[in-house]
Amino acid sequence: MSKRSPDINVVNGSKRPSSLNSKICNNYTGYCPDPESVTVDEIDVPSSKEEIDLFYKNYVLMRRPCKLKGVSSKEVLLDPLSPLNITKTLPEQTILQVERKVQGGFGSGEKRLKMSLGELMDRLKDGDDQLYLTTQYAEDDPDRDGTPDAVEGMEENVEDDDYDDAREADGAFGSAGDFSDAGSFDFSDTHDDFEDLSGAESMRGEDDDCTEIIAQLSTGPLTQSEAELRVKELYQPPMNTLIEKLPETPTFLNSLIPQQINLWVGSSENFASNGEFLKGFDASASKLGLGRAVPGGGSSSGLHHDHADNIYVPISGRKRFTLFSPKDAAKMYTVGTIRKVYASGVIDYARCETAPLWRALRDDGAIKAEVAKNEMEFNLSLTADQRQSLEQIIEADNTCHPAMGSKLDPPSFSNVIPTVVHLDKVTDKGLRADIKKAALEKWPMFFEANRLVVDLRPGEMLYLPTGWFHEVTSFGNDRSATADGRIHVAVNYWFVPPNGSSQDELYTYKDHYWQKDYERTKVALEYARAQSKD
Repeated sequence: MSKRSPDINVVNGSKRPSSLNSKICNNYTGYCPDPESVTVDEIDVPSSKEEIDLFYKNYVLMRRPCKLKGVSSKEVLLDPLSPLNITKTLPEQTILQVERKVQGGFGSGEKRLKMSLGELMDRLKDGDDQLYLTTQYAEDDPDRDGTPDAVEGMEENVEDDDYDDAREADGAFGSAGDFSDAGSFDFSDTHDDFEDLSGAESMRGEDDDCTEIIAQLSTGPLTQSEAELRVKELYQPPMNTLIEKLPETPTFLNSLIPQQINLWVGSSENFASNGEFLKGFDASASKLGLGRAVPGGGSSSGLHHDHADNIYVPISGRKRFTLFSPKDAAKMYTVGTIRKVYASGVIDYARCETAPLWRALRDDGAIKAEVAKNEMEFNLSLTADQRQSLEQIIEADNTCHPAMGSKLDPPSFSNVIPTVVHLDKVTDKGLRADIKKAALEKWPMFFEANRLVVDLRPGEMLYLPTGWFHEVTSFGNDRSATADGRIHVAVNYWFVPPNGSSQDELYTYKDHYWQKDYERTKVALEYARAQSKD
């Protein structure tokens, strides 16, 4: 698909012609809500074979979200990971990457911070609502080579021992460049999962020749260092300390291939001060002068989609999910230029100025160039023509595209701001009308998209197939006036998106790319669990 026409302002997320919806190659065949739909099905957690089969038939294969009443492994998750107990369950000295609120919300391409779990919890309990623990990027792991990639080359780290003064000096949303911490580094350039990351796409590094081989597999020897990285990739820190207690997937989803287990920790805003940001409304500004804040309280993730199937489990506080089908992808005004929406819901982007590091995907979420490299290495029956085709895929993947000068959100994020997603929460009718008028000028097609709204509380789970756009507003305990009560904690599982049409064949590619990859992870996990018992 060609780049967007010149009259479409990609950078500022301006309005697009209505014909764009038909120009995007959208092959999505799953469930789409109709205008009358407002929420999702609610079912009990499947336990019997019949219930599990029905779950796959009605939800996984139909690519349909649903709420599950109950929690898998609740004895490991709910009470042990509550704000009161989390630092007793997980090592508080673990160093983590923490996102910082920018323009009132999260999910930006701005800086990330490095701090311990204990420090994070102390700050949240002290009333700091500017921090959010999200996915931990492996290439920024300080344990890999001693220095996080995003920190390398920095000439200095600004440190401020007076945390209270620094916090009070921040404005309503804080400044992306003036935040400073005692002992906390800045992590720049939050990115998408399928951008070109040096070394992140393959866990078999050059240093593996120097480490012990723990297993000989069909895809080559598994070394101790690779095994450790694989376990850490599956159980994202600090969840990697729970490998003996927490199964890698809920039982009813054993047919899906797990990718990651993540911990999410943050704090909601004070309800009394939440509406102040609306005074900044400016119809001519790129985000209407309203940034990423959300009316009505809470903290917003920003509207975006993921590249994997998702099970979301709130531990403390509550979440409000606003969902849009992959069929409406063109109406979401994404940062990146959508190349194709697959039948499975996987959304692929064009490598261009708004996604210069993007790597092309196939419909099961695999990076095409990585599949090609694996085939070149392990498929000895390839013909000369087949090898040439694979080489062309790899060569195209290595082609660079110049980036834009300013920092960008990941391509999978929408330019539509949270206030527009939640216009009904703006209580001033005149202001609401003015915001809607400006939003209709910038993002007219967004108002044509059908939505679902899900309120999720501890004791419930949400199944969300890949490609479904979602804005998540996080709240603490209802109307809590205390800092402790405003902390929200959640865990999620990500799975390889299935591209098959039956439960017996969820993944259809004959190269068995994901199955072979997960075979290595399973052996790594078995090794880690055996080591922890010694």
